[in-house]
Amino acid sequence: MRSLKFPNRMGCIIIGLTILCIVLFNGKTALCGENGNTFNSVLKFSSGGILASMDLHEGSHALVAGLTNTDMDWECGNYNQPIAFTENASSDAKGFAINSAGLIGQEIGSEVILQVDKIDKNSPFVRGMMLWNVLNPVLYALDYWFLGIANKKEGNKYQGDIQGIERYSNESVANGSALSMAAIAVFQGYRFLQTQSWAPDWVKKDTHNISFAPTPAGGVLMTYKLTF
Repeated sequence: MRSLKFPNRMGCIIIGLTILCIVLFNGKTALCGENGNTFNSVLKFSSGGILASMDLHEGSHALVAGLTNTDMDWECGNYNQPIAFTENASSDAKGFAINSAGLIGQEIGSEVILQVDKIDKNSPFVRGMMLWNVLNPVLYALDYWFLGIANKKEGNKYQGDIQGIERYSNESVANGSALSMAAIAVFQGYRFLQTQSWAPDWVKKDTHNISFAPTPAGGVLMTYKLTF
């Protein structure tokens, strides 16, 4: 295992520039549509869209760490993840913000894609980015609740975003955060599905609607409305 450690501000700059380059480069190609080249489509979907989503996640962590003046160490192949960080937050508020920033950043990115009409929702790049933006929050929640692969707690140490949220708040807040982020991601995925050219007509029609609302206990109330 090779450790990648650099000053926090430099790490923020490097990851931020990586996100900017990938999004700008692939964003232009995404708006142009496809020319039928299967290899290019697969490349844009995986190396473009999915990688951009991953960088958006990690870059959001680094950005918030920079804004809160928190030192971070980055490592490859640690904590059962391709790239992971260790932070030294000086307060619970800073630690909570840093650990929640990754998933929140992805969901903000998804909302931008859904709201901006000029973005081609059927491009491989956008499909790849939305796929990981939707799957990652759901996988984080399932891992925190059941699997314990990326989210673990050992004494005063922790790994994983949701476990980090618990570390700097409590288990109830962590459960609520996991549920909320997963629910929002699923709802965004459903809305994105409605924009797809291959989706069946019954999905595209506004005959049904899913909405979410927070509850006083810290959970999320899901409402499904069917019009017939």
